[in-house]
Amino acid sequence: MVKTLLDTNIIIHRENTKVTNQSIGLLYYWLDKLHYEKMIHPYSVKELRKYGDAQMQKLYDVKLSSYIEMKTVAPQSEVFINSLKQIPISENDEIDNQLLCEVYCGRVDILITEDRRMRNKAIALGISERVFSINAFIEKATSENPELINYKHLSVKKQYIGNVDVSNVFFDSLRDSYQGFDTWFAKKSNEEAYICYSDSDMILGFLYLKTEDVDSDYHDISPIFPPKRRLKIGTFKIDSTGFRLGERFIKIIFDNAIERNVDEIYVTLFENRPELIALEALLKRWGFNDYGVKESNGKKEKVLVKSMKTYNPSLSIKQNFPNINYNVAKRILPIYPQYHTNLLPDSQLKTENEVDFIGNIAHRYALQKVYVTWGMKSDVRVGDIVLFYRTGEEGRKGYTSVLTTVAVIDEFVSNFATKKQFMDYCENRSVFSKEELNDFWEKHRYNICVVKFIYVKSLESRLNLQYLWNNNIIPFPNGPRPFVRIDDVQYNNIIKDSNTKLYKVGDRNE
Repeated sequence: MVKTLLDTNIIIHRENTKVTNQSIGLLYYWLDKLHYEKMIHPYSVKELRKYGDAQMQKLYDVKLSSYIEMKTVAPQSEVFINSLKQIPISENDEIDNQLLCEVYCGRVDILITEDRRMRNKAIALGISERVFSINAFIEKATSENPELINYKHLSVKKQYIGNVDVSNVFFDSLRDSYQGFDTWFAKKSNEEAYICYSDSDMILGFLYLKTEDVDSDYHDISPIFPPKRRLKIGTFKIDSTGFRLGERFIKIIFDNAIERNVDEIYVTLFENRPELIALEALLKRWGFNDYGVKESNGKKEKVLVKSMKTYNPSLSIKQNFPNINYNVAKRILPIYPQYHTNLLPDSQLKTENEVDFIGNIAHRYALQKVYVTWGMKSDVRVGDIVLFYRTGEEGRKGYTSVLTTVAVIDEFVSNFATKKQFMDYCENRSVFSKEELNDFWEKHRYNICVVKFIYVKSLESRLNLQYLWNNNIIPFPNGPRPFVRIDDVQYNNIIKDSNTKLYKVGDRNE
């Protein structure tokens, strides 16, 4: 049985009389489902004794009995101490280091903590693969055990705020952070927000967006914004599910920014809760940068900004997205039908049964996805644009094989040293099962390549293989080979003839 040591901050979240982190419930769901032992360190018990009144201590006495308390403390070796000697020590660090030592010495198998500093120390100690944040553990559990997921479907709906129950526990943390949240919620009753529900109607995500014109008042932001048309992320909260909902909402934000023709997107964030720190990290991965500070009602919030309509070559493909450099190679990548809609649910064909793709697997929600191939061409580069081509039925491929999706290559990696390295890199973004990935490794380990790409847009009209033949893009009677290159004229004609409008940097009319 896997021994799981829970940091004090996890215990406090779980046993608090008021829920402060919705992901805690899902964390404990997985610990119970996987039959992991929930361990508590004697130092954590001692620390908990410092908090609360006598009544709270009685409550802790009852609740802590559900954990297995470690009876001994692992000695810290000289090697362990030297690994951390460059990091300043405080009273809290002494406790944190001891918890890490239990993992280092093998007395427990894994440690779960919301303390980012502890996870950084784990890297220095060489045990980072055994020290998890709540979100990281949930994603790992979801990826490795999809059959144990307690809901089958997640749906993001756009609905009037007035139809949403503000008393739902999901909104408690927002209510605590923002004075007058309920009043604000009532005033926005006639406006719309994006809300994610599980199949049991549990709220897992909420996103409210607001368009602001060039004459908007920014007196409470320092430095003051110059006049620009902006999209404000007014309220954004997601609970960890292991389904990469954050990326699903990032895509919604970008789509709205394009539709509303804004110059920038911005958000203001407190940094007083772990889930907000995780949200900040998500936004920064997708190109939001520190700008300044917003101060109101005596409270300060960090301001993050993302620029639209400019492509910065010094940034990564992901950080630039949805700004794309079109002065790159354009390619076609075939994909078999059994993988197509799982990987690209937004490009599902009308002939496919929607019930088969209800979306209980993480890669369907990810904006960045993974595809495995051993047909990689040597001239493929990060930033290349890819048209996904869904292969069709034997004997009717000319009419049933179609171009469906535009994507951009974000990363590609080959020359994996070990199978574990290959499997870990695929994470839960891959359309392939563990068994398939293992088979790929056994058969193609010497020329296997993992391609990470970012979904851009589905083609409005699907052009078939007959179209590619008729327009001399692919020679008859063949289909396209993996990563076959097409020229700019051919690509532009495909986009035009499929009635697809793509967002282009600097073009204010699309």
